[in-house]
Amino acid sequence: MATWTLKTQHKKNAVEKQFWYKDGETIIRTEGYRWGEFYCENDEQPEIDVVNEDEYNLDESDYDWELVTLDDGCWAEWDWPADMTEEEQDKIMEAWEENYFEGMEELGWSCDDTEYILLGPLELTDEDGNVVAQGDAS
Repeated sequence: MATWTLKTQHKKNAVEKQFWYKDGETIIRTEGYRWGEFYCENDEQPEIDVVNEDEYNLDESDYDWELVTLDDGCWAEWDWPADMTEEEQDKIMEAWEENYFEGMEELGWSCDDTEYILLGPLELTDEDGNVVAQGDAS
């Protein structure tokens, strides 16, 4: 089994979406990173459109990608339930700022799903570090 590495070629193109659940409600926290890198093990080279004009959602791909690193978080946004008060939103954001995951869990929220999305051109390398596919060859 060979190991393959996939990463973004341009900065600010890796996205993590966390899905938080409590009492039938869902909050989505989306965070952007300057760089993202993932790996998978597969006998054959993964067939991926490395030009990636739309987006590549690793959770919807045919391969079992594992996170290597997300570097330098540079933006974040929250998607709130329509009926959540501004006071409750502030309480959640404060808990996040103080204790991140633990702060959310202390409020009774559970992060049960996470999606990783890569935007823009991608680079695929083999286990020896050779670039086997590159979306932006310049």
